[in-house]
Amino acid sequence: MTTFGRFSDAFKPKPKLDAWNTSERLFLEKDYMGSYEAFLNYLRDDDEGNLNFRRSVGTPDGDSIDFEFQQGSKSIHGKIKGGKVETEADIAEYDKLSVAFMRRLMEMNYSLFYTRFALKDNKICMRFDSAVPASPPRKLYFAWKELATRADKQDDLLADDFSMLHTIGNANIQPLPSAEKETKYNFYRSWLENTLKRVSELNEEAFFGGISYLLLNLAYKIDYLIAPEGTLMNEIEKMSWEYFAKDNKPFQEKNKKMKEALQKLLDIPKDKVLEDLYKVKSTFGIAGPAPHQAVVDLFNNNIKNVKWYIDNNYNDIAIAIYEYLATYCFFSYGLPRPDAKLFDLMMNILNQDYYTALNSGNKLYDAASGKFDEVLIKKRIAEIVASGLELYPELKFNTENLKFDSLLSFLRTFIAELQILNYNN
Repeated sequence: MTTFGRFSDAFKPKPKLDAWNTSERLFLEKDYMGSYEAFLNYLRDDDEGNLNFRRSVGTPDGDSIDFEFQQGSKSIHGKIKGGKVETEADIAEYDKLSVAFMRRLMEMNYSLFYTRFALKDNKICMRFDSAVPASPPRKLYFAWKELATRADKQDDLLADDFSMLHTIGNANIQPLPSAEKETKYNFYRSWLENTLKRVSELNEEAFFGGISYLLLNLAYKIDYLIAPEGTLMNEIEKMSWEYFAKDNKPFQEKNKKMKEALQKLLDIPKDKVLEDLYKVKSTFGIAGPAPHQAVVDLFNNNIKNVKWYIDNNYNDIAIAIYEYLATYCFFSYGLPRPDAKLFDLMMNILNQDYYTALNSGNKLYDAASGKFDEVLIKKRIAEIVASGLELYPELKFNTENLKFDSLLSFLRTFIAELQILNYNN
């Protein structure tokens, strides 16, 4: 079955939290190797299969740990030995040195906190090394996250900008079945075409708010449901960053730039789009963990905008705002797992044709008749809540408050219940 969205390491289950606490305690006790072994167990996602390590004890050179973990298309490998932690990831090979890309690497080094770009054997790599006593688990987490996420992103960006560079170390890419890629591409084009057409029908001045919701939701929807990698992912991230940049530009201008960027995505040749559709394993989530209150704040800042569009018969924009609440959260936050699962249920209902085409999830809603599978939806919600009770014993979702007479009624009541979930533990 197809899975959606990006990997998140936020809100790990209790055994992983126990491993983290053990790691910090052992480090304070100066049992460094024991601390790092617990830390690596914390990072290892049992479902993802993202990390391997081997601890050698009692060798002539002392204890050591060799490790390797995955982040997107990159393998990051290293060793803890002789009082040092050394970590490295290959980025790209070069045919010859260039002043332009050397300057780029130097500029990027200034933006890094823990790691650095380096040259080695006609290769660009990223490195982190530090003395063991200066590398507690918390520092190591942020250092390795910086190295892994930057390495995974920069290989494509550098290779696109400099012709003498060639990406390497992409063996971790897992190709998707051809039928799945074809389905994803067809929906990708359809969503882009339909949204851009709808936006063109709206007055840019009077409807700049609605246009923003339509365009942003489209970008985040592609990110969650299609989950492209490489250049496509970078374009979506850039689009979002430019829209929310505090640059005092009018929203009409920001909308225009977003439309141009989305049209650019539509114009990318099919073979290039398909190249960016593949699966990867990851160790670190891009979005940082966010508490449920961040979701509630987003709701409070946006739900009030729905009423006007409903009252004036722009139901498609009202639905887009509700969907935006889910897609923005997926893009921007590492969500508590019950929130993520409930939002996916909502996306299943809003995009039932897509989920059905990919043979993913359940048939929860029939758009033609406007009928819901009320029993199945309530059952799925109960399962999601039950799965979160170990960490959040006060979690409760009252499905009796859901309304199934229309899609908008369902979305309104579903969001209202999600808004008051109790995550106290």
